[in-house]
Amino acid sequence: MREKSETGAWTVRPCGERDLDAMRDICIETSSLPLRDDRDRQFLLLLYCDPYVQYAAENCFVAVDAGDRPVGYILCAADTRVFFRIFRKRVLPQIRRLGARYAIQARGVCAQQRLCAVFAPAHLHIDLTASVRRKGVGTALMHTLKAHLASQGVACVELTCGSGNHAAIRFYQHNGFRILLKGFGACVMRAKTADDTTNLHP
Repeated sequence: MREKSETGAWTVRPCGERDLDAMRDICIETSSLPLRDDRDRQFLLLLYCDPYVQYAAENCFVAVDAGDRPVGYILCAADTRVFFRIFRKRVLPQIRRLGARYAIQARGVCAQQRLCAVFAPAHLHIDLTASVRRKGVGTALMHTLKAHLASQGVACVELTCGSGNHAAIRFYQHNGFRILLKGFGACVMRAKTADDTTNLHP
C-alpha cells in the first residue's frame, strides 16, 4: 500500500528484522514510561517491541518513508494467550535480569493481557513518529492489520491505552474501537476486524 502525505510518499509493508533498530527508536521516542537509564529503555523494548518482531512478526507492519525507513509501526499478537506463554518462557527471564521491579511490572502486564484476552483473541500496539501523526499513517496501519487479521479468521482485536490520553482514544474510536473498560488509569478498547472496508470507503 502506497499513500501520499504532506511529507511525501510512504508505504505500509510487513515488518522484518531489518526494521528492528528503527522500530526501537520509535518505541523509545513515543514512550509514556519514564526512561531514566539504559535498563529502563531495555525494559520498555522487551515489553512492547522486540518480542513482537521476534515471535509474532507475521502480524506486524511498518509504515516506511521513501527511503524505506520506518516512521511508524503496528505490532500485534493474533493469539494473546499463546504469545504470553512464549513471553513468560523466553522474555521474562531477560526482564528479571534487569531487576525485581521490572519483573513485577512485566508480570502485571502479562496478567492484564490474559484478562483482556477474554474480550478479544488478539491485541495490538501502535506508535508513530511525531512527523507523520495526523497524516493518515496510523489509520492506514490500522486498516492493514485489521484486514490481515480478518483474513486469518480473527474476528476482533483489543488494545489498552491511558484513560487520560484523550487524543489516542479519539483516534482509536475513529478506527472502529469501542471502550470496554476504564479504571486504574487504563482504558481497554476493542474493534471488529471484518468491518474494515467500511472505514476504508466512508
